[in-house]
Amino acid sequence: MSRFASVLAKSPLIQLDRAFDYLIPEAMGKQIAIGQEVIFPLGRSKKTQVGYVFGLSDTSEYATAAIASIQDASEVLSRQLFDFLRAVADRQCVALGELLALAIPDHMSTVQRLPAIQPRALEVDILVPKLDSALGSRAAVLTSARQLEVAGTLVPDWSLLLIANALGVHSKGKSSIIVVPERSDIDIISDLAQRLGIDDQFVFLKPSQKKSSRYQLFHQIKESQQLIVVGTRSAIFAPVTNLGFIAVHDDSDDSLRDQGSPFTNTRDLALIRAKDDVGLLFTAPYRSVELQRLISIGYLSDHKVLEAPLRISYSEPGLRMDESGFKIVRENLERGPVLVLLPRKGDSASVYCAGCGDKLTCSCGGHFWQPDSTNTKCRLCNKHFVACSSCGSRNQKKGRTGSNRTVAELGKTFPNTAISEATGEKKPTGLKSKNQIVVATPGSAPRVPKGYSAVLILDSDVWLSRQTLNAQQIAIRDWMEALELMAPTGRAAFAGLPSDLGNALSLGQLIPMAKAALEEVRELGLPPALRICSLQALPETLELAVSAAKSRGAVVLWLDEKTGSALIKFSYNQGPAIAKELRVVAIGATARTQGGTKRRGLRVVMDDPQAL
Repeated sequence: MSRFASVLAKSPLIQLDRAFDYLIPEAMGKQIAIGQEVIFPLGRSKKTQVGYVFGLSDTSEYATAAIASIQDASEVLSRQLFDFLRAVADRQCVALGELLALAIPDHMSTVQRLPAIQPRALEVDILVPKLDSALGSRAAVLTSARQLEVAGTLVPDWSLLLIANALGVHSKGKSSIIVVPERSDIDIISDLAQRLGIDDQFVFLKPSQKKSSRYQLFHQIKESQQLIVVGTRSAIFAPVTNLGFIAVHDDSDDSLRDQGSPFTNTRDLALIRAKDDVGLLFTAPYRSVELQRLISIGYLSDHKVLEAPLRISYSEPGLRMDESGFKIVRENLERGPVLVLLPRKGDSASVYCAGCGDKLTCSCGGHFWQPDSTNTKCRLCNKHFVACSSCGSRNQKKGRTGSNRTVAELGKTFPNTAISEATGEKKPTGLKSKNQIVVATPGSAPRVPKGYSAVLILDSDVWLSRQTLNAQQIAIRDWMEALELMAPTGRAAFAGLPSDLGNALSLGQLIPMAKAALEEVRELGLPPALRICSLQALPETLELAVSAAKSRGAVVLWLDEKTGSALIKFSYNQGPAIAKELRVVAIGATARTQGGTKRRGLRVVMDDPQAL
């Protein structure tokens, strides 16, 4: 009697996002099982494709070819992982096979697999506020941006909070996934777990790992029943089979979003995967508007680490660095290194009128800047500067300087002090405990063993004047992440900070600011109060996609047939139906050529961060 297998293709093509029936050869009859990785012929060319057995049956109306071979006899694709990936594919309007490629590493027959982690009881008492560790609880915690001493080292309080709650779930026989933005964050948790003597219960997924290591760890995680997985954004796809807890730190960090297809955000993936009895925890030293929305609708409970507000002083816009700023640097250098944070690297930023002093703005609303010493143009439309729109003066002057120039300026003021620059490309080494200044851009400042004695944030007004709707939210995130690097007795100072924002920060009023920002976007009808989606396609396909979305309640924000692009908005409740309609259009869309490169017929980017 013939038997048949339903197979899912590991392919990014949305046209192949369905199960294909194949005959099971008689020799494989007793070996084939659901979840196995197999090789099968596809199409008239009979070119082979990797896929996964999804179902077994005794009948099939469509099977005409047979499975070629079994590539991995173990259950590579579990039902739990499939359900999660299927839900993500449907939400993002992408092929399931594209997510299968992200979640499951390529088969490596010559690589020896690692044994499953053997669980043991962990008796570790970490003195941090613990949440209700009952399985299924969902919470957002505003951490304190402070470092605490544990096991002879300074660590940020969020790392203790994550480990403490993961251990609570571990004691109940369940596994955890902890997702952090950067490798340096993994190192913090790894070092702490080692100091506490519990690192044997952890698996660390680092972005730089070789394919062979990724393959080994995938199967080790899959075979282990009780462990704690820590990694960057791909860790959310870890094949944990006994999942009880998911934690995400710093949910708005750009590193937690795929910049290419499937354009997923780890925050959303965690929300999808945390089903039924899976606990969910978000931590950050700031409160994102996205999390505040989830709190406002009752999906997340709201928590705050009870700590006294940070010691923060500020000066209003005017001088870039007044005497008080110099004083803070001078007084704290003897206690430890000082961090000076800037919004940008390089030498130039915005440009100001030399006549009236106004910031030079273009007729389109964009700001003028100097990409080089001989060129002044608009950031939005690239139009070159002619004259000030306020006074007509043709004379201009540079605004705030970047990290290169700041290092030079500080070198003149503190001639006997070592000054290092830290940007995305520059990583300072050999930091001393005292008499050193580190000039850094957001996310680039290195940690120092005892923390910075002071953090001075320059050009606060430049952060706030960025031409984006969430400029203040981005600024607060960058600032609070920098303040996390301070010593417990450290001092923070802001230059160019408006008094209302300065008072709010000094009083620790981050949650009220998030609430105010949420109300503002609700009034304006902007994300995250609702969802947006950008579309790119040939004119005929674009028209079909827009019409299909409108039939399900979407509103068109703009449509440009020349560029073949559109932007639509819709409520969260309308999202599933709209994604389903767009999927139908995408399946029938003819591939297009753009810039000499073949593109998918319909490009759908759900919750596009670059759209507004």
